Amino acid sequence: MHYIFLIAALIFNAVANILMKAGMRNAPAVTDTMSTIKHYLTSWPLLLGIVLFAINILAYTQALSKIPISVAYPIMAGTGFAIISAAGYFLFSEKLSSIQIIGIVCILIGIILVARQSPVI
Repeated sequence: MHYIFLIAALIFNAVANILMKAGMRNAPAVTDTMSTIKHYLTSWPLLLGIVLFAINILAYTQALSKIPISVAYPIMAGTGFAIISAAGYFLFSEKLSSIQIIGIVCILIGIILVARQSPVI
């Protein structure tokens, strides 16, 4: 059951990042403080992303109540990184070099090794 919370947290985290990126695509220059504040308060993708981050925290802390942090965090951070990188490529036309793709694959392999939970120490 706690891995379901971890998967939910991972999804909420990734979607929150994607929404915040989408919400900030048309943001005004930081030098215009009032326009920036207005943008933060009226951009629905940005606001929804912040709400999903809050839900992510609730689901992640629930997962941490039973899953070791040495397993949960690599799954959360690494898999989220891979999802967000793919979303950047497909949704925002961000470039990924072959070296970056190899790095993402290495991270995913590392997550699989860490998540195996074979206690050695």
